[in-house]
Amino acid sequence: MITANALHILCFGDSITHGFSKMGTLYHPYAIALQASLERAFPTWNITIDEQGQNGDQVASPPGGFLPRMDILYEEVHPHNPYDFAVVLGGTNDICVGRPAPDIYNALKLVWEIPLSHETEVLALTITEITPEPEPAGRIDRLNSAIMNHEGGHHYHTLDLHNVVPWKTATPAQRKEIWDDGIHFTPKGYDLIGNVIAGRIIDLVNKRSTLTTQDPIQDETSVDEKLELKRNMAMKPRILSSSGEGKRLRSGRVVMVKA
Repeated sequence: MITANALHILCFGDSITHGFSKMGTLYHPYAIALQASLERAFPTWNITIDEQGQNGDQVASPPGGFLPRMDILYEEVHPHNPYDFAVVLGGTNDICVGRPAPDIYNALKLVWEIPLSHETEVLALTITEITPEPEPAGRIDRLNSAIMNHEGGHHYHTLDLHNVVPWKTATPAQRKEIWDDGIHFTPKGYDLIGNVIAGRIIDLVNKRSTLTTQDPIQDETSVDEKLELKRNMAMKPRILSSSGEGKRLRSGRVVMVKA
């Protein structure tokens, strides 16, 4: 929830979020370009980014660590430095190990529910192409369709990253410039991703600012007071969805997501 001229953004995911390139000899997270773009758009704002990408991690827990990792961040980081946005990209490694699209989607819903329950704006990204596509084929399209059509409330937003950085329809020159291998990207590719994500966040911030604009004479709350309000809101216990199958997290909370 944006309450001051500052943005604290969580970039959460796997090796693509971490900026894996050149067989792991180079890391260039998209968060680099994301921060630069946001600072150009909001030059007087304090922009901070927490990049939390983990190589090889899966959404489904277990064996993946997406859910406990998100839980830890909202238990240990968010109360003291609240996240305004959580950019979530996950499912690539689940596809690679043969997990069905509905299982990945159900696991993602549990992950999204943690920031959503704290009124963090969630930006869910579709997963990019995998070349060659693991069998059985068609799971990437089914998963991405579920992400784009998910009804997560007014704090849930999407970005079709799959369409932003295509492989199949790209020219050989574009593939050489953007793609590192059949899964990961070059630094230029990650910069493209970061700039596109920034554009989506800028649009969301501007829309939210338009909706909440007050008369300067009436709004006498200082920036420090707004930041304190944000921290106080982050400290409040949140009740997650009241129906559905529960999963107990490291903090002892039980995540409940509606079917």
